[in-house]
Amino acid sequence: MDKLREWTAVSARTDTSRILRHADLLARNWRYTATPAGRQVQRFYATVLAGTPTMREIPLSSLARVVDALEALAVDATLPAAEVAEHTGRLFTSHDDLDGALVGAEDTLAGLADRFDLDANATGELKRLLVEYATRVAGELESGSARAAAALAVLSPRFAELAAIAVEASDARALIERGALTASRGGRLADWAGLAGWFDPHTGRAARFALRLVRALPGMHANLRRLHSSTGTATSRARALQLAKASADPAIGAAVLLAALGDHPWRKLYGDADDTDLPRNPSWRGGPAVSVPALLRATGRTSARGRPPASRDDAAARAAVAAARAQRAAEHAAAVAEVLAAEPGDQLSFRAADVALASLMAAARAGASGDRRTATRDGLACTLFHTGEGVGLLRAPSWRIWLPGRVAVFHRPGARPVAPVATTADPDARAVVVGGAA
Repeated sequence: MDKLREWTAVSARTDTSRILRHADLLARNWRYTATPAGRQVQRFYATVLAGTPTMREIPLSSLARVVDALEALAVDATLPAAEVAEHTGRLFTSHDDLDGALVGAEDTLAGLADRFDLDANATGELKRLLVEYATRVAGELESGSARAAAALAVLSPRFAELAAIAVEASDARALIERGALTASRGGRLADWAGLAGWFDPHTGRAARFALRLVRALPGMHANLRRLHSSTGTATSRARALQLAKASADPAIGAAVLLAALGDHPWRKLYGDADDTDLPRNPSWRGGPAVSVPALLRATGRTSARGRPPASRDDAAARAAVAAARAQRAAEHAAAVAEVLAAEPGDQLSFRAADVALASLMAAARAGASGDRRTATRDGLACTLFHTGEGVGLLRAPSWRIWLPGRVAVFHRPGARPVAPVATTADPDARAVVVGGAA
């Protein structure tokens, strides 16, 4: 009980009118009451984690009541406060009912096929019923969400007004205004915003449920096909009998048994169940086990199929990748050194020109700081000085870059370059660069 108190699942109190001796003051004699959080946890364990829960029907009538209430509020903005409060209470009560039914419903609906022992006719009938129900629910949710979203879009400017009307109509208005109680759903602006998000046609809860339900249909079909095949001749018991028959062969029987069970000592085979009234074949965990001798298990673990092969040695591939990376780094360093050693206007090699162009374009996009703009790219810095006259030049073997009214100076990152000519303040947001073929 102390641990439950730490988890805020229960609250403890003492009845001072019944204290007769010192032992009545001890914690073990206190009265414990479940808190709201504790009741929610208990309800979760009782309803969700119970064995083989039955799926709750999705209340489409609640969806219809939600849509009717929203459209009634959206159509007439002059309704009396009493009718607005009544529509609001009906709206959020029906929404709670619908939201509670959708929680986990797609998983439960997809797993319904696992709970029935089906023959060929029953398999087809259950498949048809489930598909028709899922299709109808998805269609109703899609159309209802669209209508509810349209009504909420009309009501969105009045969310604060509707919340205030709901609080005014409450019997506990004074306590809500003083902060002693929290207003029921519909009495806060966040409730209406959450409702709009719930009915969003693209990302809302109803739209996501319909999408997940459609995605669950292929898995449901697979379960139905599996159950249908388990009622035929291809059962585990039939396969076990075929294995036993093949193992009885005097020539290859030992090899067949070793290949089937040698490296799987945990393998279980089906047998005849003692209970003839079982609804379906038992699972492989629940079926009778077949003991495999220790020598056979050891032979299976050491045979060709027993151990996985060793991992592939990729040291050569890693060395090749490292060598290629080192070569690229060396070529880049040589290109940077060539750019730094060249004079303004000199022709550069293809690789050095590419490195210089990348740094130059980064500087052209950078913001101006006085008479210059500076940027760094791949270990090379470029500063564009605004001169107001003249044309700067970057030359490559097959193309040219002109800088009207500017001069480019390449340097190491962090170094402060010196302007080669007289400069003026740069008034442009970005530098103008003109390119062309050589």
